[in-house]
Amino acid sequence: MKVTKEMFYTFVCNSCQEVFEIRASISEISNGLKISCPKCASNDVTRDYSKINIGLSAGSGAKSSSCSTCSGSRGCCGS
Repeated sequence: MKVTKEMFYTFVCNSCQEVFEIRASISEISNGLKISCPKCASNDVTRDYSKINIGLSAGSGAKSSSCSTCSGSRGCCGS
């Protein structure tokens, strides 16, 4: 397994409710990386701490739900 200094972080747009991921290093996030919504370009986004993304993006084709009862879009498992 390749070790990387970057991780995937999940954000929610407070304007259009889009849930999206970005790939960034821990230092970029710690230093206040400016994040914009890919759907509406709003800068009013909030990091979603209910989901920890290590190495795989939900958009990579991998199913990110951790239980069979999740409905997606910030369901019971935060996906």
